Amino acid sequence: MQTPSENTDVKLDTLDEPSAHLIEENVALPKEIFSSYWSYVLYEMAHYKLIVIVLLLNVCLVLLFLFFHDGVLTISFYSLSLSICLPMLGASVGEFTKPIRNQDFEINLLVEVIKRKPAVRGKEWRTITYNMNQYLFDHGLWNTPYRFYDEEDCHRYFLHLIEGKTFKKQGDPPTSNVTDAQSNDETAGTPNEAIEFFTFHSGPNYQKYLSKAAEIEQQAQNNYWQGRHPDIDAHL
Repeated sequence: MQTPSENTDVKLDTLDEPSAHLIEENVALPKEIFSSYWSYVLYEMAHYKLIVIVLLLNVCLVLLFLFFHDGVLTISFYSLSLSICLPMLGASVGEFTKPIRNQDFEINLLVEVIKRKPAVRGKEWRTITYNMNQYLFDHGLWNTPYRFYDEEDCHRYFLHLIEGKTFKKQGDPPTSNVTDAQSNDETAGTPNEAIEFFTFHSGPNYQKYLSKAAEIEQQAQNNYWQGRHPDIDAHL
């Protein structure tokens, strides 16, 4: 496995950093770090504890069967144990391949998209992927800083969040969502004035972030295909 150079081991916290354009160009993703995709997969599996434990259990059972199989009862025990452990290994691999479900992580991904406004297959996705890999590792959501193999992998995850959903276009935000008790008392008797309600959330408004990020992605997609087929509007 190759090791990234020191100048690639940086983390972008804000877009105001003077070296932001250098970070976008020089971040090292797993695709560049590992010699092949399969070496990357083996490395990730070796750091996934559930797979390692179940695999070692299966190996121990096979070795015990090979060296101690002198009775029908013993063979039956090993066969039964393997019939239980092998499906457990398959289940642990399935758990390993499941998409991450964590709203804080998803919100951070949406914020990155909103801030950077990445083009389709744009270099901004490299920085977003690097930052998301670091976020998952730093917050204990993944065992290595290599969750997404490349920028396309991260982009696919993002598309999975927004694809097929219907969003309401965001307009101008209201001047205030909360009114004090005095103003409520004063306007309580005014029948013609509409009363606005809102639902309090302890974190950011997830749907609002999702809608804005989807709007940015839709515009990026439109620009991408317009660039590839400039005369497409004439045929629509």
